[in-house]
Amino acid sequence: MLLGGFLLKAQCTAPEGWDGRQYSRLCYNDIQPLYGIREVASNTFPYVDGSLADGELSGGAIEYPVLTGLFMWAAGLLVSDPNAYLRISAFLLAPFAVATAYLLARMRGPRALLWAAAPALVLYAFHNWDLLAVAAAVTGIWFWWRGAPLWAAVLFGIGGAFKLYPAFLLAPLVLYELKERGMPAAARAAAAGAGVLIAINLPFMLANLDGWAATYSFHSARTGNFDSIWNLGFADLEPDALNLVSGLLTASSFTVALAVGWWRSRSDGVYPFLEVAAAMVAAFLLFSKVHSPQYTLWLLPFLALTRVHIAWWAAYSLVDLAVYVGVFRWFYDTIYLNQDFTFFKKMMIAGVWGRAVLLLALFVVFLLVRSVRRGETPATPVSHPLPIVDPSEELRPA
Repeated sequence: MLLGGFLLKAQCTAPEGWDGRQYSRLCYNDIQPLYGIREVASNTFPYVDGSLADGELSGGAIEYPVLTGLFMWAAGLLVSDPNAYLRISAFLLAPFAVATAYLLARMRGPRALLWAAAPALVLYAFHNWDLLAVAAAVTGIWFWWRGAPLWAAVLFGIGGAFKLYPAFLLAPLVLYELKERGMPAAARAAAAGAGVLIAINLPFMLANLDGWAATYSFHSARTGNFDSIWNLGFADLEPDALNLVSGLLTASSFTVALAVGWWRSRSDGVYPFLEVAAAMVAAFLLFSKVHSPQYTLWLLPFLALTRVHIAWWAAYSLVDLAVYVGVFRWFYDTIYLNQDFTFFKKMMIAGVWGRAVLLLALFVVFLLVRSVRRGETPATPVSHPLPIVDPSEELRPA
């Protein structure tokens, strides 16, 4: 799947350049254009001299948290053109996808194929840098699985410095610890995760607070993605109003998920950490005004880890594919053919609303599905089981 993902994106390294093939052949990726736009090409160290002016990032400011920015910068030191930058980035990112598959298989056996064989891995593995955050989140879950909550919290803090969503997982982890081991353990987990996240960001904040904050100011000033429910259904909302509505819905859904988890723990005896974390990620994808295509990678591990039916994975894969193909083929139609409301735009619109319906349904399904307990070993099918022998049969005379 990773090889397929690389071959898909590598079409955009043709000598002819980005002549429309980035949309017609579906090989668009953020890695190549941001090589120049975010000054990776000039080896500009990120954030410390960065700024945001008139809505534009400059001087090394990047729209991603600091560890992603450092990864972008470090990879750029090895190459001197955007095509080579895509290749080296793919080479460096691939092990994170493999490690994620390995850890999912250790935890959930064959269900790890819902990650490793997902069409989304072809579409998005080398679309952006999200594999870094996904690997950190899954490694944190693996530490929780092995009974090491402090290391889980540390990994969620590290993940939050790649993309924010792994930091969300600290909340259900803290409640899990509160239920299992009491307030001191919960406080230690919260302190470990938050402390690591702050420690990673603090040097950049001290070096240039404006350059560090430009990441978040940039997103605050944005309107909804063109392929989001906000743009399709509420395009008149100004950024401030949209931030308020989106933020309130996200915070409310997080509160509901955490509360339902606590209610379930009173009867189940254990806090459903995985299921609540999955519901929170689904809610964020549903309500966030910035829903980039590759965010599908955030959800996939939870479809593998929890007990949700594989039909949900199949349905989500289909609507996600509709959004991806619809978006980029519509870009080709409107930019190169001067056509707007084409078949592919209709496909995008149907995919966006279908995805929203599925995310809302998954939010509920994750919270209702039977919990997976920490350390639970997946059932291993036996091709030739031994016969069950009644010991008393062996004692009978022939």
